[in-house]
Amino acid sequence: MKKTLLLTGTLIGSLLAGHAASAAGYTVQKGDTLWKIARKYDTTVDRLKQQNGLSSDLIFPGQVLQVNGQSESRQAVSNTYTIQSGDTLSGIARKFGTSVEALLKLNPSIADPDFIRVGQAIQVAGGTTDKRTYTVQPAAAAVNGQYIVQKGDTLSGIAKKFQISIDRLLSLNPQIANPNVIRVGQAIKVAGGTTDVQQAERQASVAQPVVAESSASLADRIIEIGEKYLGARYLYGASPSRTDVFDCSSFTMRVFSEAGISLPRSSAAQAQAGRAVSFNQLQKGDLVFFDTDSNGTINHVGIYAGNGQMINATVSLGVTYSSLTSSYWKTRYVKAVRVLN
Repeated sequence: MKKTLLLTGTLIGSLLAGHAASAAGYTVQKGDTLWKIARKYDTTVDRLKQQNGLSSDLIFPGQVLQVNGQSESRQAVSNTYTIQSGDTLSGIARKFGTSVEALLKLNPSIADPDFIRVGQAIQVAGGTTDKRTYTVQPAAAAVNGQYIVQKGDTLSGIAKKFQISIDRLLSLNPQIANPNVIRVGQAIKVAGGTTDVQQAERQASVAQPVVAESSASLADRIIEIGEKYLGARYLYGASPSRTDVFDCSSFTMRVFSEAGISLPRSSAAQAQAGRAVSFNQLQKGDLVFFDTDSNGTINHVGIYAGNGQMINATVSLGVTYSSLTSSYWKTRYVKAVRVLN
């Protein structure tokens, strides 16, 4: 009888301890930052601060943070990995401790390392893949003018929910490079003051270039400005104020702004600026646009540099030159616009 009671007590104690650990959330470790924790649990710093009532980014070792009840599970697989939403080839290479070049050798079907498809199975030469399951708290209302993207959300759905236009949402959220791509847990601004809206509207209009400078010399200067960023890394949603990392439209926006020309933030919005020109009429400094997902939506932009080349920010190579006559870009080309007089 004594042995039975002892075992039962031990079992109950173990269960209680396990439950306490599960309910405690995440315990801050030495060297942790909110950004590192947010990245680990695929959420945002703002979301963590809201969940834990934090008024600043200051945290300390031993502090327990709620992380939205997210759980991670690692599942061993064979030598293949199925591409998930938000994946890049460079990110997959890092996950499996390999290189982009090695992945391309294993997967000759990948014609362009910058573009892979969700659901596509690729060879990764073994290892384990990180399959994560998240439980996201519903957030039907905006908190402090922000809405946290939920599973199944679309930008048009969010616009309808808050009785706002998609253009207004894009104006309030210049970090959204592609209106068709938003992430679960992403914080989106759905309300702003008059100053914010006016500033966004001014940004969305194309300013006149410097009158004293000819279009040809201005185009050359734009290419020179773009070339000084060659090799800069790619970061989706990069702030236009950053010059160490870019996405495709923050790059074009930055280059043209340094030449005195204001462009909208997203590639889709930039495609509406200036006047359309045909492929055969391309000149240096023209913006060229592509539909890389083949879904009828523009999601990539580059700057034509002459001789069939464009300078652009790509996922795996960062800011680089690409050939418009390559089979990849040629088949995904949509249009070109000229914003230089």
